[in-house]
Amino acid sequence: MRIFLYSRKSKWTGRGESVENQLVMCREYVLNYIEGADKAEITEFEDEGYSGKDTKRPQFRKMMERIDKGECEYLVCYKLDRMGRNIADLASLIEKLDKKNIYFVSISERFDTTTPIGRAMLYFAGVLAQMEREQIAERVRDNMMMLARKGRWLGGNTPLGFRAEAEEKVTVSGKCRKSFRLAPNEEEMKTVHFIFSEYLEKQSLTGIAEYFLSHDIRTKRGKEYTVTAVRDILMNPVYCTADKEGCDYFRNRGCQVCMDEEEADGRYGMISYGKTSSAEYKSRNTEPEKWIIARGRHKGIISGEDFVRTQNLLERNKRKGAAWRKPQNSIALLSGLLYCSCGHPMRPKYYSANQVTEKGERKFSYLCEYKDATHGEKCSVENVQGNLLDELVYREVLRYADETAGIHAILEAWKNRMEDTPGEPERAAEVLEEEMRKRKKEIQNLIGALARSSASEAFVSQIEEQIQKLSEECASLEKNKAELGENLPSYDSWQPELLMEQLSSFKNAFHTLSVLEKREYLRMILDKVVWDGEEAHIFCGASVAAAFTSHCHSRSARLQR
Repeated sequence: MRIFLYSRKSKWTGRGESVENQLVMCREYVLNYIEGADKAEITEFEDEGYSGKDTKRPQFRKMMERIDKGECEYLVCYKLDRMGRNIADLASLIEKLDKKNIYFVSISERFDTTTPIGRAMLYFAGVLAQMEREQIAERVRDNMMMLARKGRWLGGNTPLGFRAEAEEKVTVSGKCRKSFRLAPNEEEMKTVHFIFSEYLEKQSLTGIAEYFLSHDIRTKRGKEYTVTAVRDILMNPVYCTADKEGCDYFRNRGCQVCMDEEEADGRYGMISYGKTSSAEYKSRNTEPEKWIIARGRHKGIISGEDFVRTQNLLERNKRKGAAWRKPQNSIALLSGLLYCSCGHPMRPKYYSANQVTEKGERKFSYLCEYKDATHGEKCSVENVQGNLLDELVYREVLRYADETAGIHAILEAWKNRMEDTPGEPERAAEVLEEEMRKRKKEIQNLIGALARSSASEAFVSQIEEQIQKLSEECASLEKNKAELGENLPSYDSWQPELLMEQLSSFKNAFHTLSVLEKREYLRMILDKVVWDGEEAHIFCGASVAAAFTSHCHSRSARLQR
């Protein structure tokens, strides 16, 4: 007999229904009430720090994969909502268990899924769990609205031109609680003023990014300005003055504007909440209907009228900007793969239409974007004849795709070594990523704590202080991760069989493919190609590089002029 025990908790508290306590109670129930359990194979699955709103939980997914393979007779949990708080997910789970004749046991509710009334009660409990989750989300939203009206800064990366300034407040109990507000950074604010005035005058995101490149002006985090970075600054509500024009703009977009008409007097700037989503911790933008816009405690940088005009210009010109940087052409094979030795991408530049090669292809060259943007002041690497370089690179790749070239033997040996060595220590970057994930989860849990409280002034201040501290730790971890440089994936993600198949299919189908299809194949095999003015250095993708750990990490080929 094989029995699965599952436990879940949204955050760690060290008390109550912890995942450990849940498993202890499940194991006691199994041994006391399931006949033959003392000789059964019991497997435990724990998801600490994961919400029950969906099934995107690593241990839950791992458990379901094994259930699909028929490796379970009993599935036991402490309480139904530990499995999930979404009725659709619960219904799907029960249906799957029923089809595979797997008994489901919730030790708190004592559900018996072998009877119709038991299944009905199970679905009813699922409805209640989903309703509870939605009520929690609503309370969090209400508390966010309350915080928005106070204009506080809740942490994270401060916008360009600002710094987070702590404000201490003595409560009735005599304790000092901190809250934070945005305060201006005068030096950075000069850059903000320049960006808005330059865009309103010339309407060119690319022109602003090129100006920063040529003058060695970098972002707050020391990176080069891109078109996207400039656009994000122009679209950030924090720079808009809280006046009638600004408020009307965000109301018309469907945002929840938390200020009365008399508050929109132009004395302060705006602040936004809920503009990005933390789902999967990717900071994805949410739809405007979920944004909360309020009056902040800082002065506005640009009037509502000019901010609205900026947004209209961005909307009108949205098809321009960074779109030309994407490899959309059907001639240059290495678009998106070729980099200059200075570290910047190289893009194709076409000759006149009447200049063609012997094969009838239009001639073009690759030039460094940084060299072009700075008019040759920051990079002097010579352009390279594109048609010749494309042919040089794909011939080199085809040579290694040949089964007699030796790479297939290396991949086969690598595959055998992986099978003999199942475990591999986590890389430093993966450890840092996990630490960041934990802290971001703690931030979400702290916000959730507000929903379950009366949200007193003292409590809110304490929560904000903890959020600020965790945000600073996340920023520090992110910086440490960036300093590690390029990291290879873990052995578990490398697939030598797939790589061998890609190399063989690439060789066999190459001459029948379009340039776009060839480019996609190259992306599977190569990481990048670097041109130094004389030679093209071909860098393998992560999988190939791993196979060549003791052989080679890159190939160099001199272009015959």
